[in-house]
Amino acid sequence: MTTIASTHPRLVNALISARRDGHQIEDVAPLERLETEDDAYAVMLQVAQALGWAPAGWKIAATNADLQRRLRTTQPVCGITYLRDVREHPATLRRDELLDPIIECEILFVLGKPLPPRTRAYSEDEVAMAISRAHIGIEVAQCRFPRKRLPDPLYIQADGFAAGHYVCGAPVPDWRSAMLNGIEVVLERNGEPVAHGSTNDVMGNPLHAVTWLSGRLNQLGWGLRAGDLVASGSCNILVPGRAGDAFRARFSGVGDVSLRLT
Repeated sequence: MTTIASTHPRLVNALISARRDGHQIEDVAPLERLETEDDAYAVMLQVAQALGWAPAGWKIAATNADLQRRLRTTQPVCGITYLRDVREHPATLRRDELLDPIIECEILFVLGKPLPPRTRAYSEDEVAMAISRAHIGIEVAQCRFPRKRLPDPLYIQADGFAAGHYVCGAPVPDWRSAMLNGIEVVLERNGEPVAHGSTNDVMGNPLHAVTWLSGRLNQLGWGLRAGDLVASGSCNILVPGRAGDAFRARFSGVGDVSLRLT
């Protein structure tokens, strides 16, 4: 990504500290006000550049009208993710190191070829050809602002829209066919079903979400790299995580992904 000029220094520094130290920002009043989504994306990039953590790729969120309502946005959004937060199934995380964690069930794509910025948008066929594989997965979203006192959604966007941890499960067979359509998902907590969803809840097909991401990054003058991991957005499942919870996401016809919070 292109280095971006410094803007909103107090907000950038607050988010850097929150990421490094694992705490939440209780009050945004002393920080600069964000006016536009582009301002929020600029802050997100400045934070990522200052942290210097190896990037994993991108997360996508708010991929249907219901999730947009719950996340207080009118369109899909995306955030930068970090390699240090990616792990294989089965995974264990410490609950006391997480910030208001929300468990989501997603498809995780891996780019085999880059999609660099260009003047015209990439077609879905071009995006599909750039992807090397797709996996079932879990995102543990966590926000650097307290869930009970969330600020304007632009601040959430500046935080990478609550980018957290990613648990990568089994590959999806024949994902370029209709296999990504209509995968039913059940999330179990401590052996009991707590939420249901479908890959159809992700813009009708998770591949549509990756195509949207390539277009949004193009607008920002950014791109996707070979090796990037792209989390598609939730299959309409958002469940709070508590200490001692054992989660299992069951993707019909594909397999399970497990996560334990100790």
